[in-house]
Amino acid sequence: MEGSGTIDFINSLISVYKPANSPAECLFVSERLREACTSIDFSTPEQAFEQLFPLAPKPVFERFAQAIKSGDTLVVPYRQESSLLFVAVEGNVLPGANKACYLNFHFSKRDSTPNPPKGSFQRNLLEDRQLYQRIAENFPRGTIDVLDSTFHYIYTEGTEYNKLKIDPATLIGTCHLDLIHGDSLEAAQAHLTQVLKGEMVTYETTIWNNTYQSNAVPLRNENKEIDHILLVHQNITNAKKLEAEREVLIKDLESHNEELLRFAYIVSHNLRAPIVNISLLLDLYNEKNPADAENQEVIENLKVSTNLLNATLQDLIEVVSIKKQKIPKVELINFHLLLNNIEKSLFNQLKESGIKIHKDLSALSEMNYVYAHLENFFMNFLTNSVKYKHPDRTPEVWIKTYKSKEYCVIEFRDNGIGLDLERYGDRLFGLYQRFHNHVEGKGMGLYLVREQIRSNDGKIEISSKVGEGLAFTLYLRNLIG
Repeated sequence: MEGSGTIDFINSLISVYKPANSPAECLFVSERLREACTSIDFSTPEQAFEQLFPLAPKPVFERFAQAIKSGDTLVVPYRQESSLLFVAVEGNVLPGANKACYLNFHFSKRDSTPNPPKGSFQRNLLEDRQLYQRIAENFPRGTIDVLDSTFHYIYTEGTEYNKLKIDPATLIGTCHLDLIHGDSLEAAQAHLTQVLKGEMVTYETTIWNNTYQSNAVPLRNENKEIDHILLVHQNITNAKKLEAEREVLIKDLESHNEELLRFAYIVSHNLRAPIVNISLLLDLYNEKNPADAENQEVIENLKVSTNLLNATLQDLIEVVSIKKQKIPKVELINFHLLLNNIEKSLFNQLKESGIKIHKDLSALSEMNYVYAHLENFFMNFLTNSVKYKHPDRTPEVWIKTYKSKEYCVIEFRDNGIGLDLERYGDRLFGLYQRFHNHVEGKGMGLYLVREQIRSNDGKIEISSKVGEGLAFTLYLRNLIG
C-alpha cells in the first residue's frame, strides 16, 4: 500500500478461499507483505486488493482472479513514494466443492516487460512511460493518458493536474468517459471508438469545467491489434475565450465601420442639400434693394432650409449623445407606472386611433434600467402601431414582460400592416430608413431604439409578416444602479 513502507514484492503471496456467490476469505498472507502493510485488513481480500493496488484497473480482485484463472500474467502499475513500479500478478487456482475455489496470488516486481504476455500493458509501458513523462512535464496545461480498450486509465500524467490540484493516481483504473458530461460525452465516445478502429482523431471536449483539444491515436500490441489508446489533452479554455472575444470585437468594428459610412452619407447628402440651398438662396437675395418683393420669398425658403439643417443636426447630436453616454442614470422602474405615464402622454393619439392595449406584466413588474430609454422604446412602438395600423381592423397591441436567464425580456406585438423582412430586414434599424410613404416620419425611431439597447449590452429581435402585424422582442440587462 502506498505510504505503508517499502514492498519489494519478491515472493509475496496471498492465498484466498472464494465460495460461490459469497465474499472471499483470506487464508494466508506472506509475513513480509503483512509486516509492510500493517494498515490493511487482509480478512476481506476484495477491499485489501483495492487498498494494496490503488492504480490497478478496477475491480482489482476480480481482474486478478480472472487473469490467473485464464493462466495469464497480469502486469499492473504500483506507485511507491515518488516512483512508479510494475508488479507481475501470477498464481494458480484449485477447485473446491460447490463451485468454490482456492486462489493463490503471487506478486513479483517487474522492472521491464520486453515480451508482454496476454493481459499485460501494451508494448513496454515502463519504457514508454519515461517518454510520456518527459512529454507531460514539458507540456503546458496538458495531460498524457494511456487508456485500455474500455477507455479506463492505465497511465496519466501532466502539468494540468497541478493547476487543477488533482492527484492523477486517483484516475488509474477509472473510466475516462466518467469525467465527461453533456454533449461532450457522446462526441468523445464516438471519437475514441474511431481510434479503436485504427483512426487518429482530434476533437474538443469539456472536462473539469475546462475546454480541451484532444488528440487520440491507436496503440497496437505485438500482434498488431489495437488494444490501447494514447490520448493527449491540451487546455484551450483561454484560447476559446479569446477567440469569442475576438469575434465580438470584429463584429463591433464592422458595426462601427457601418455607422461611420452612414454618417459619411448623412453629411454628404442630408447636410449638403440644405447648405447648398442656403448658398443659392443667398445669391438670389437682392442686397442692393432689400425692399425687392422677391426677397421675401427668398427669406421664407431660407427659413425652410435652415430648419431642415437644424433638424438634421439635432438628430445627429442625439445619436452621438447616446454613443457617448457611458454612465446613464439607472433606477428601479415599475412597468405599470411607466406604461400609464406613456398612455397619458399619447392620450389623444391613442384615443383617436381606438387602439386596444393588452398587458401581461405578472412575470416581471419592474427592473433596474434607464427610464428615458424604456420610455423611448414604448413610445416608438406604440406610435408606430398607430401609424401603421391595418385599415380593415381595430388596432391592438400586446405587451408582455418576463425573465429569461440573464435577461429581462419585453415582448411587444401589434396587428398592423406588418413589414416585408426579406426585403427590408437588413435596413430596418438603419438611420433615416423609411419603408411606408403614406405616413410622416424621419426614419430615426428604430435606429435610436437599437442604439440605446446596444449601449447597455442588450439585443433586439423582430418578426413580421405583411398584413399580419409586427413583433419586437427586447433582451435587456437588469442594470446596477
